[in-house]
Order: sequence, then C-alpha cells, then structure tokens
Amino acid sequence: MNRVKKENDLQKRDDDDGSSSYLSKELVEEILLKLPTKSIPKLIVVSKLWSSIVRSKKFIDLYMKRSLTRPCFLFLFNRDDVQFYHSATQEAAAPCCYTCRLSSFPLSLIETRISSLSFNVSQPVHGFICCQDLDKVVVLNPSTGQVLVLPQVRTRRTQISRFFGYDSIRDEYKVLCMTVLQVSDEDEPVVSEEHQVFTLGVGKKKEATWRMIECKVPHCPATEGVCPKNGVVYYGAWSNSDKYGSVIVAFDVRLEEFTLVKLPLGVKINDSGSGLVSCQGKVALVNQNQSYHNKLNMWVLEDVDKPEWSKISVVVPFWDGLSGPEFFHCRGAISSDEFIFSPIYPTVRPFFIVSKEDIATRVEIEGLGDNFGFVIVLLDYAECPIFL
Repeated sequence: MNRVKKENDLQKRDDDDGSSSYLSKELVEEILLKLPTKSIPKLIVVSKLWSSIVRSKKFIDLYMKRSLTRPCFLFLFNRDDVQFYHSATQEAAAPCCYTCRLSSFPLSLIETRISSLSFNVSQPVHGFICCQDLDKVVVLNPSTGQVLVLPQVRTRRTQISRFFGYDSIRDEYKVLCMTVLQVSDEDEPVVSEEHQVFTLGVGKKKEATWRMIECKVPHCPATEGVCPKNGVVYYGAWSNSDKYGSVIVAFDVRLEEFTLVKLPLGVKINDSGSGLVSCQGKVALVNQNQSYHNKLNMWVLEDVDKPEWSKISVVVPFWDGLSGPEFFHCRGAISSDEFIFSPIYPTVRPFFIVSKEDIATRVEIEGLGDNFGFVIVLLDYAECPIFL
C-alpha cells in the first residue's frame, strides 16, 4: 500500500507541474528552445507544464525569432506514395555534397495521388507551406508533421489560383483564392473573380470558412506567389488596363487590398517561363526559360512605391559536366549572394546547383533512398513549432 501511494504521489506531481520541482519554468523554457523542432510534438505529453510552455505565444515567438535567423532549404519528395519533408541549413550551400538523413515526417496529405499536389506548393511563409489540388487547399507545418485541410473553396469553377501570406502584426496566416471565368486564346480580357480569403490565427479561434473580398484592380494571375517579407504577397499577372498590361500584384495580407506594380519598360510576363522568386528579401521577376541558355536576366523590385527596378544578369555555367540533360528553375538567391537552381524532373539522382558569379557547384542530396518520384527545393524555410 505504501508503494502504491508513493507511485500515485509521484504521478500526481508529474501531472501537476512536470519537472518544475527540480527546474524553474524559465530554465525549462530555455532548454526546450534549444531542441530540434521535430521533437516539439513529443513534449506536449511529458507534463502539463511542458505542454503549456510549447503552446504559449512567448515560446513560439522566441523559437521563431531564432529560426528566422537560420534560414533552411526545405526538400520535398515522395516515395511509395508517401510525401516527406526535410530541412537543412542554407549556411552550408557551398559544399559539393549535402547529406540528407531520412528524419522527416511521412505525411499522407490528400486521398488523391500525392504527386498531383506536390508541384503546386507555395514558397515557405513563416514556417508553413500551402498546397493546392484543384479546389482543395492544404496548409501544413513540415516541422511538426501537422496537416490542415481547409474547407472546400466555394465555387463551381475548376480554375483556381491560390496564394499564401502572413501578417506579423495580427499574427495571422491567410490563404487567398480566386477563380477565372474563362481563358481565351485571342488575347481577350480575362480577369479573376470570386476573390476569397481564409484566415488561420495562431492560438486563436477563427471561423472556419472562406470570406469573399473585393478586388478593385481587375487582373488575371499568371505566376506563383512569393511573400519575402511578412505582410505582402506578390505575384505576376496580366491587367486589362492599357496603362499596365503585364504587372506585379501586391496583396496586403492585413488590409486585404490589391495594388498593381508597373514593370520596367519592355518587360512582360511570359505565360510559360516567367516566375517570381525571393532575392535576399526582395521580389525578383525571372524568365526561367533563359536558364537553358547559360544566362538569366532577373529584375529585382527595389522600391514598390516608385516603382524602382534593378536588373541582374546571372551566369549559369553548369551545363558542362554538372547537370546533364536537365531542365532547371531558378529558386532564388540566399544571403551569401548564391543563386540556387534545381532540376524540374531529376532523371538520375536528386541534386541542385549553387551558382555565384562564374562558379557553379553541383550539390548532391543523399539519403533519400530509391523510388522517389520528385524532389523540390525551396529556400528560406524557418522551422516552426506552431500546432495547427
């Protein structure tokens, strides 16, 4: 009886405050902040104290502040119809070999084929990414392995554009979806309609529904979006206005307003090769088709209000002996002024190219095993402890 009573007392103490009898809450918090993000989900079952710490806004803010100073590559790949995610620091981009251990979470995202989602993935935004499969939108946290399938977009149309952003002031993630009524082959005006927003508030209860919003600047989305700085999502588009034509659209995540940004004279959005990338915290327009010809011109948006653009010409010197018959997309530039290129469909083994000035390095990604269907390389990912 004494032994049973003692065990019950120990259990009660653990349930009440975890390890607080031995360590202060502040010290426990400091220790937990140093743990890898993939360990965070396991901590909530240790004790009530630990659960309250890792779910608190203070802990999340401190953890994210550290993560944002240590941007990572995010590798997405599938194997045997299961999707995996792995992050690795961008600081080591120069070595010729990247070792990727299979320590990520297997995620069964949608009941349809995983590969149908995987090539329609947003750039990382404050620790989350967003995928789309027709009218089904998914938000997920690769660090914790959690997946949130959003309610079906309220439309009967099948052509949907999806963009993902974060508002640091209100601490809210938002998904913007819009539909296109028709697409014409004869350059007739085509505009987006049914602009809808879904809000995800961290630690807040939000109404789980799509809201219609107004767009006062008619346009049709033409590229994927980027959110290099919290608060604004940028994407390439076509405008019906004779004054603009090809434009960049800036969507203010907090105000839910659209602004058209005029491109430099003579620069147009190409429906097959143009794309937006993040270039050290700035938005850049690039014609991906140019990367097949050893030179790539990139227009960087220096000032949104003026607008003011600068032109960068990037040498792509990796065709001889580095890449083989691959077709590449530029994924953007990291803080070391290195440009990252990754193959669209790797034919032999996964790799990416790091290019700086006239020097290029092939970076092998090892440890993925066999039977992988694709590998996508995303930049500037911040590991995130937030629970969906």
